[in-house]
Amino acid sequence: MSFYSNFARPALFSLPPEKSQHLVELLLRRNSISKAMSKFFSFEDEVLHTELAGLKLKNPIGLAAGFDKNIQFLSSMEQLGFGYVTGGTITKEPRPGNPSPRLLRIKEDKTLINSMGFPGEGLQVAAKRLQNLPINPTAIRVVSVSGTTIEDIVACQTTIQTLCSAIEVNISSPNTAGLRIFQKNPQLVSLLEALNRNKKVPIFVKLPPFNTSLDKSITLETQDLIEACLKCEVDAITVANTIPVDDTRLAVGRGGLSGSKLFENTLVMINTIKKEYGDEISVNACGGISTGAQAFKLIQAGANSVQLYTSLVYEGPGLVKNIKTDLAKLLKSQ
Repeated sequence: MSFYSNFARPALFSLPPEKSQHLVELLLRRNSISKAMSKFFSFEDEVLHTELAGLKLKNPIGLAAGFDKNIQFLSSMEQLGFGYVTGGTITKEPRPGNPSPRLLRIKEDKTLINSMGFPGEGLQVAAKRLQNLPINPTAIRVVSVSGTTIEDIVACQTTIQTLCSAIEVNISSPNTAGLRIFQKNPQLVSLLEALNRNKKVPIFVKLPPFNTSLDKSITLETQDLIEACLKCEVDAITVANTIPVDDTRLAVGRGGLSGSKLFENTLVMINTIKKEYGDEISVNACGGISTGAQAFKLIQAGANSVQLYTSLVYEGPGLVKNIKTDLAKLLKSQ
């Protein structure tokens, strides 16, 4: 058992979810913590080297959007050994997010339900923080952006694309009013065409999940979205966002489920998409990943990278190193 599972996690979980989250954020903003993480959690192996949308990665393990919503400690997260880190989601204007309670832990399942609603300090604050990040020539920094109008999302892209390695466009949060306007093919095509006119770095699109429990096939809605991405030559899709669920403990009564229970659905989604589209588009797998064996299964299924968030909450900062160590062994043994 690790220090995190024995001591740190029980202490953090004694606090309400958002309070423990804020405490972790305060710690991660300290330079001394960042340097210590680099020392304890370093592990690299050439077998893990890969490429995503033309970006050379030291490994295929990415930090998912939402962990560092306001670009306050991305450089610390890089010290955990991620192949790339994703900051945001950023919106053009500051947002308070949804009313509390808006974050739940389901400890027995190692899952979270969130209805955060993109709380953030807005584009200008995020851009300034990106400018002030320590220079790291090997760092791959992705920024997640969103909005309810094409103009707002293009404004985010125009402002930050010279400050990051790629942009992930989130069209799929179940917690944000108006966002689902881009979950229709014509509207998504219009958005992507507008982004392409200003494009300087790769663009990823974060898609909503589709239910694979009854039929291992892509829903027509998801097909329409992927076809829009292919038409507009999107560099990668992220599959997928949280699963919408109803929960009366949340102030808004509905949120997005993330964590270990999602893995099997994620694996089927990746298998299904790659069977249908092959190498036509790169895919980032996101949802329920907490072990090297799971990362290996997704990469074998055709994923170019995997993204973590909720598993970090439950397993702690040593998770990335553990996944990479086990994944390297599995890749060498195949």
